[in-house]
Amino acid sequence: MNAEVGFEEILRSLRRSRVRTEILMYLYKIYPRASYPAEISRNTGIDSTNILGGLRGMSSRFDESSSLLSQGVVEKIELRDATYYRLSERGKALVESLQKT
Repeated sequence: MNAEVGFEEILRSLRRSRVRTEILMYLYKIYPRASYPAEISRNTGIDSTNILGGLRGMSSRFDESSSLLSQGVVEKIELRDATYYRLSERGKALVESLQKT
């Protein structure tokens, strides 16, 4: 997680990617629960490979520095053999500030 990423940079990243935006909004909707990529995929209708790309970056299609994890708006939780993702406090504050405008 990179706390140095600015609000404007995060907004630009979200505008450039419907996938990242939909993941963020889904995680906001279920907050404070965490979810795993297949569940996010099922509930958003986005392919699970693209979900992983939006969450953590993948090759040239999803730049890692623009990923939701790298920007600090989503946090990764590892329990036993499973990896879950949850909206961070920073992500929650971002969505709520966008809803006010």
